This record gives sequence, structure tokens and C-alpha cells, in this order.
Amino acid sequence: MKARISFRLLFATAITLAAWSPPLAAQKISSPDQFSVDASAPIAPPETGYLHLGGTSSNGHSLQINSRYLVLDGKPWLPVMGEFHFSRYPASQWEDEILKMKAAGVDIVSTYVIWIHHEELQGQFDWAGQRDLRRFVQLCAKHGMYVWLRVGPWTHGEVRNGGFPDWIAKLPNTRTNDPVYIHYVQLFYNQIGHQVQGLMFKDGGLIIGTQLENEYGLHGPGRGAEHILKLKQLAIAAGIDTPLFSVTGWPSLDFPPQEVIPVSGGYPDGFWYGSQTNLPPSMTYLFNFNRELGDMGATVPSEDPTGKVNLDHDPYFGAEEAGGMASSYHRRPILTADDIAALTLSGIGSGMNLYGYYMFHGGANPKGLLTTLQESSATGYPNDLPEINYDFQAPLGEFGQQRESYRKTRLMHLFLNAFGPRLATMPAFAPVQRVRDPADTSIPRVAVRTDDVSGFVFVNNYIRQVSMPERLDFQVHIKLPGREVAIPTHPITLPADTYFSWAFDLPLGAAKLNYSTAQLLTQLNTPTGKLVVFFAIPGIAPEFCFDPASIRSITASGPALSHADGVTTVADLHPGMNSTIELTDRDGAKITILLLTQEQAEETTLLRIGREDHLILSASSVLFDGSAIHLRSTTGPTQTIAAIPTLNSVVPNKSEGLWTTITLTQPERHLVLTVTPGQIATPRPVMEMSHYVDWRKASVPTVPPDSTFLKAGTWELQWRNPDFTGLSNVFLQIDYAGDIGRLQAGTILLDDNFFNGLPWQIGLKRFGMGTAKSPLNLQLLPMPAAAPIYIDAKARNLLDSAHATPKLVDAKLIPEYESIVPVAP
Repeated sequence: MKARISFRLLFATAITLAAWSPPLAAQKISSPDQFSVDASAPIAPPETGYLHLGGTSSNGHSLQINSRYLVLDGKPWLPVMGEFHFSRYPASQWEDEILKMKAAGVDIVSTYVIWIHHEELQGQFDWAGQRDLRRFVQLCAKHGMYVWLRVGPWTHGEVRNGGFPDWIAKLPNTRTNDPVYIHYVQLFYNQIGHQVQGLMFKDGGLIIGTQLENEYGLHGPGRGAEHILKLKQLAIAAGIDTPLFSVTGWPSLDFPPQEVIPVSGGYPDGFWYGSQTNLPPSMTYLFNFNRELGDMGATVPSEDPTGKVNLDHDPYFGAEEAGGMASSYHRRPILTADDIAALTLSGIGSGMNLYGYYMFHGGANPKGLLTTLQESSATGYPNDLPEINYDFQAPLGEFGQQRESYRKTRLMHLFLNAFGPRLATMPAFAPVQRVRDPADTSIPRVAVRTDDVSGFVFVNNYIRQVSMPERLDFQVHIKLPGREVAIPTHPITLPADTYFSWAFDLPLGAAKLNYSTAQLLTQLNTPTGKLVVFFAIPGIAPEFCFDPASIRSITASGPALSHADGVTTVADLHPGMNSTIELTDRDGAKITILLLTQEQAEETTLLRIGREDHLILSASSVLFDGSAIHLRSTTGPTQTIAAIPTLNSVVPNKSEGLWTTITLTQPERHLVLTVTPGQIATPRPVMEMSHYVDWRKASVPTVPPDSTFLKAGTWELQWRNPDFTGLSNVFLQIDYAGDIGRLQAGTILLDDNFFNGLPWQIGLKRFGMGTAKSPLNLQLLPMPAAAPIYIDAKARNLLDSAHATPKLVDAKLIPEYESIVPVAP
């Protein structure tokens, strides 16, 4: 395999691609031997001083690192990182998208600096418009978002040549210390350094990390650790001097110890595999206590040819945990919101102390000067990707659409934002009944993180594309120094296909929560005292057990309150916006516990307005620009926001229990789309197949040439005079069945799509199309139902197997309404 090919592809051989049959239905399985976790051994303090990383800023801030976690301004820090490629998104809309990421609980924006996007022509650098790295970083800093630059120089990212300009790709010894290659890398790094001058953490800015190379696995003189160290030296010399440097911990650990942090990643499915069937259950849903998963993205200690790397020195960080998945021409998997959120929980439960998504925000490939800029088999790479579309099914889509995965992953992000400093210090412990086989569905997966004083139980009874059973008599026993705890006190029935975390021995002020069977969401200080927010896990009755010696008084809204066996228990609490437990701790401080439904929790975010935190609940997308809250929704013109404490707004609000609510309505828009059929598609010839990648052990179809679209089915799309008052965007949604869709304005390709059964949405704001003065042209290629392409079974059933003609099922315009709530600190 050529060195420039993505090394994540190498890990495909670790997964058996034979057809795998999951259980047809959930079963009830009894667990007579309750789970037992032994965490009684003393926890050694983390190692400090080994890593040559960390630093202080000119304005007095400090970022340090030890063998377990980051320390920001003297406090443990467990950040959430989300990938967003600035050069794949219009610069005029960057700020809104950064604010959406912030509202999701993301702390760090990671971004590739893709060489071919900036120096496609040798010596002609382009840092303007959507390639303006400096402005992007400044906007992140404006809103308190840290930045992790992934500077390559080889990045992959499904880009042409893995990000190399064509003229670099032609050099004989790339990705080594070859003097010619190093010369050009230094020039590229110098350009990056100039763009971000003065924005580094040490200068008071918020660029805290740099990733060198990507998926690097070359060994030998001038390669491996020698090359990574050389890249670090070049970066620092160019002014890219950050407190943290990282490398991907796959496919090799041949990197200079002490100089960089290996980061992990994992995807439960992948567009690069050759299988035309569902993959076997993924290792990513196992709790990974030893960082030894053999799947893509896992750091694998056996792959250290130098023998110099000991991961005990390095904290467990992730940089490419699946936020979604791209579609290649030959394989088009769909990842659900639960597929992604269960992966997040598995990573955090495994002990990960920086959780990084790839991608958190989708995008679109920019136009090239000489060629298109996507990865393709025509350029010697293993996969054909869409020419423009890089949506990645991410929590925030190609046009900024907020997806269900955005809301489900935010549940964990808000928890980490509030309780990460405590969790970061807690190592992960495996149960005696540890699951090691990804296909083993006989017992649920359990992990415990604890610091000997308190902790969190993580339970994963979910695997992608597998029906996991309901389990009877579920209970976790944890052995701590000098004591044991059982959670819950009485065994419960564990629902099928669920994943969650429980807190135990959690300090709430001077009060102690022994445990709760509801999941902890966040906390904030309000004018009336501390507010701690939980949500009920569907199928599990919420129960709160307190140490009575730690509280003076306790009342609850309606449920059973009991005092027995030295425990104060609140049960039968019905979750909702005003479902509360009021307690006074032993020091006299007032604490309110709020129990939401999971649906309400998924509509919750935390906004910092001035110096005050506000709990916000809204079905709309919420973003705060510093002076106003923007509510956006595609479900209707009326939008409601509820807040604790009261928002200081000129918009009238109504009080109800703990909450104040504001309701705003925009003029309703009825947008009419005219669809005119044109050419009828000609049946496709036999698909061309490729044998390029030996490890796939099977040929896969390659994307058809552009000339094929001359015989595609066509439709003209047109609309008139939409009033954009009260709208933030209009989405053109196309539901079709076929192979490839293309949307054009004249001869200009606006977007493309590989059919996978999901609706194809195009945000028209990007193209300035209030009124379509001339029709847009929709082209759909047919795909026979028997085509050797992996798609979801439901999607395949939509295909016309008899005539192999594409079907336009529906096309409509969806207005995105926007309401603005001005606020002041």
C-alpha cells in the first residue's frame, strides 16, 4: 500500500467481514451474579514532569498535563473537542456554527489546515474567504472556544491526495525527513505560523494544541519518531508553539516519547470497508480499559517497533471518536443518534479524559483551481467520495442542521462541563464480569470511575444494529477502600438497548447523595441556591438515596419519602419541569434537585450570560451571541424558551414554578416549490469495479464518470418570492431513490449526494437564493437494486429493481424560523 493512503484502512483486516446475524428480538436475561467492581486498591497520584508539554500564557493562565488529565489554571479539566473544518464552510456563517458548538457543550474546536486548500498552485498561498484561518481562530476566541490545529502536513480527511497539493504528491519521499520535502513543509508551516501569530496560548490566545501528521505509520531512519520530532521542531520554529502536541495513536506508536500525546479514535462502521453486508458488532461499544482495541483509531501497544513507548506516561485522549460517518460510493452506512451517543458514553466510561469527535460539524469541499478536491479512486486512493458533500451525518450537518445526535451527545457534554473536574481525577475500573468479545450480548457492559471517595457507574446495554436484551436482577457492587456500595439497593430490570451513567457518593454542597438511578446532567448556582439537574432514564424508576447525617431537612414534590436502614430515600418521583427535591445540607445551604424527562434533558443547554449561568430548555436550536439568544426551528413559526433563573429581557415572560417562559411567533411562511420533470433516465451499464486495495479482499464499484449524467433523470425546481422575514434559512429537502443526486444552477454544481435512504437537505442561504430567478436542475442517476453497494436494507427496498430508474419521491422547501430574545447580564 502506498504510504500516503489512510492508515485507518489498515485496520479493516481486524474485523471479520463475513455476514453476521444479530438476534432477531430482545430477550429477557437474568443476572443472578450481580456485577462486582473491585476499586479497593489505593489510587496512585498521576505522574507529573515526564511529558515535555504544558505552558503558561502572557495573561496569567496555565495549562499543564500529567499522565491522566489536563490541568487548566490549577484545576483538573476534561474538555469536549469537536472537529469543524473552516475551509469547508462559508466564512460568513462561521460565527453561528461556532456558537452552535458552544451551546452543545463543546470546549475545543479542532480543525485541519488542509494544504491543498491553501497552496494548490506551488508558491501561491490563499488565506482569503473561507480559507482565512486567522479570522476563524479569532471568532473562536471571541466566544471563548479553544482551538486545536491539525496541521498535517498530510491530513487525509477524505481530501484529494490526503491534503497534499498535486505537486507535493509527485515528490518521491513525502512524509519523511527528505530535505526537499522538509523544505516545502517548512514553507507551509511558516505560512500557518504567520496566520496565527499572536493567537497562541502563550500569547494570551486560545490555540492550545497542535496535531502533527495523521495516521502515520512509517518506520526507519528519517521516519517514525524521527520524522514526528522533526515536524514538531519545524512547527515551533514557524511560530506554531502550543502547550500541547499530539499524534494519532494508530497505526503505530512510533513517535518520540515525552514530546507528543497519542490520541485515539473509533468508528462503529466505516465507508472504507468492502463488505456489502452489516459489519459484526464493533469493539467501540466495549469499555476499553487498556487502550488495546484492535479497531481503527485505537492505540495498540504491540505496534511500537521501538519499544520506547509506555502509555502509562500518557493520558487517554480521543480525537476521532465518531460523530457520524461519510458515504463512499461503494459503502453508505447510516449512524443513528444512539449509535453515536452510546459511543460517547463508552469512551468516557473507559477513562478517556479528552473526548474529541470527528466530525462534529459537516461541511462541503471548496472548488479547486485545477481539479475537484475530494478523495477518489482516480487519484490512487481507495474510496470515491462525493465531489462536494462532506456532511458526515455529523451532529451539525453540511448546512448547520442540528441533528438528534447533537441533542443526545449534549447530555454527556453538559455533564462533563459541570462535573469533568471531578471525573478527570478518577481512573476507570473494570468489573469481574468483563465483556471482551464485541459480539457477546449475554451481559451488559459496565465500568466504574472513582477517586476512592465518590464516583460514577457507566452502563452500556447498546450495540449498533444489534437488539440487546432486557436484563433482570441488575445491580452493581463496588468495593472501595474500607467499604462496599450496592447500586441500586434492590436489583432492577435493565431495559433493552439502553446506555447511561449513575453517580454515587456524590457531594452536593455538604450533603451526600449515596446514589441515584437517574442520570446526572448539570448544575448551576442560582439566586436561591445550588440547582442540580438529573433526568430519568426511560424504563428505570428514578430513585435518590441520601446520607441522612449530611442533611438537615428534605422535601419532595409528591413522591414517597422514607427514612430506613440509615438512608433517606426519595422514590416515585415523576420527572418533569417542576419535579424537585428541596434539601438543606448540614451546613444550612439550600440545594434543589430538578428531575427532567430525557426528552426535556435533550432540549436543555446551559448559557453563560454575563457572570450568571442560565438553564435553558427549548425544542428549538439555541445559540447565544453575547447580546441575544437566537431560537431556530424548522417545525413551525412559534418558539418557546424556558429559563432558570429569569432572563433579563425586554420580551415579556411568564413565570411557572422554577421557570420563566418566553413565547415568540413569526409570520408563517408557505413556500411553494414547482417541480417539472424533464429527461427520463437511461438504464445504467454494468458498474466498473476496482481491485485497488488488496486488504479489502473484494472488488468494489467505482464512481461513474461525469459523462454518465448526460443520461440521468432530470427535474427542474423553481420557487417564487419567499419572504425571508423571520427566517434564518430555507432548506430544500429532496427525498429520492437512486444512486447519485446532483443539484446544479446552470452548469455550476451546488451539491451532490450518494443515496443512502436519508433525506438530502440543501441550505439555500449559502447560495443567496431568496428567489430562484432560473430553475435549479436536479439530476438523479439510477441504481439497480442488486448493485454491489452497501446501503441500509430499508433504503434498498426503495430502489426500482425492475427498471433501474431513479425515483423523486418528494421535494419541498422547509423554512427555518428564527426568533431573537435580547438579553442583558
